Amino acid sequence: MIPGPGTVERVPREAVIRAWLARERESSGECGTDRSDREAFEALLESNPGAAAFLWRDAPHACYRLVLSRARFDRLHVVEGPAELRWGALSPDGTIRGCARRIDREDTRELARETGVDVPLIERLAEDPPTTEPLVLSTRRGAVPWHVADGNHRATAIALALWRGVAYEPVSAYLCVGANPVLEPFVQRLRGLAGCVRRRWDVSETQ
Repeated sequence: MIPGPGTVERVPREAVIRAWLARERESSGECGTDRSDREAFEALLESNPGAAAFLWRDAPHACYRLVLSRARFDRLHVVEGPAELRWGALSPDGTIRGCARRIDREDTRELARETGVDVPLIERLAEDPPTTEPLVLSTRRGAVPWHVADGNHRATAIALALWRGVAYEPVSAYLCVGANPVLEPFVQRLRGLAGCVRRRWDVSETQ
């Protein structure tokens, strides 16, 4: 469910892609160059093919810019992927908050070796939680979890700081709501059935 009026702004998918790509460029030290929308999309997929896969897999998308309440932030899930690898391996329950609780309890370097996630970076970021850059979130129509596609380190650092007693400062995000590959065929069949019933009704009415 998307939050109520006043907190949500509809944005083009291309705006989300360009904002995400700009962060990828910044982290890699790449100089920015002008790209068409298609070129920006391809560059993002090349730079981060796993996390960005939902942009083609669940297309088309409705995208929004919004501010997350504390309750919504606490329910964020890590990026979609195998439960036994990286972020899935770090979080016991699949949530960002679960990552933070585990980092707070266990050895930072051991967790990094076990999961492949840069846990020391998260610890450093938690000292001054990075709340200014929007996260990129993905979900599907009819699906409950909102997954962090871009910004898992930042989100976990914020959650870790909150777990340690820092006050919550509202976090902004882009939310991309995609088609549900399971529900869509069912919806199409229902529409086809409804059309068939209407046609039969129209025929019977003219006889």
